[in-house]
Amino acid sequence: MNKFCKTAIVLSILQISLLANPVDKSVKVIEKTNNQLKSYQKQIDKNELTREELLNEYKFTNSSLKSTKKYNEQLGKIVKSQEDEISSLDQQLVDIEETQKNIFPLMKDMIKSLRSLIEQDTPFLLEERMNRVSKLESSLDRADIQTHEKYRIILEAFKIEYDYAKSIESYQDKIDDKTYNFLRLGRTALYYQSLDLKDYGYFNKENMSWEKITDMTSKSNIRKAIKIAKKQQNVSLLNLPFLAKKESK
Repeated sequence: MNKFCKTAIVLSILQISLLANPVDKSVKVIEKTNNQLKSYQKQIDKNELTREELLNEYKFTNSSLKSTKKYNEQLGKIVKSQEDEISSLDQQLVDIEETQKNIFPLMKDMIKSLRSLIEQDTPFLLEERMNRVSKLESSLDRADIQTHEKYRIILEAFKIEYDYAKSIESYQDKIDDKTYNFLRLGRTALYYQSLDLKDYGYFNKENMSWEKITDMTSKSNIRKAIKIAKKQQNVSLLNLPFLAKKESK
């Protein structure tokens, strides 16, 4: 091999050696760059994951906040309704107390008028009716009986008195400690019959006293009427003595 060829080979080797060094450096730079890019991508992925988590948390918190807001609004309405109801109940209690203050004198007057009615009325079942009034009077002072119940039993007593006007009845009672059979026609006429069927009479509302009956026909009709009242005889038209006040013209 001539000297020129040897020199060319040496130059070539030197050139290759000089070129290899920059290439290696470039490769290393590229590898480093790729590694940094991978690191950056991982950081980006991590940040994205964090962003998604924060976004989901925001959405959940926002949804919860809306639900809480709606709940609070509904709760506010409920509280307002309850406050209105409490206010209404307070007013009702005031009204009830006021009504009770007004109704007590009313009930007292009603019982008083009922007693007066019985005292001025035909004296049928007098003891039973007066006892009923006495019980009403005592009930007004009883704390264990509520006001509405007191009012109810007073109205019931008035109804009993009212119903007397629509019925006939036969019962036993006494006049001056002597027992008689009595015949009540509504609340307008009251007759008595002795147990031996000898003495008869009726209550005269004109002078508020008992009058004897001597007419035999009237006595017979009273006997029949008592049987009718006891449902021992069919109903029939009877002529009974009756004294009524004449209407003023």
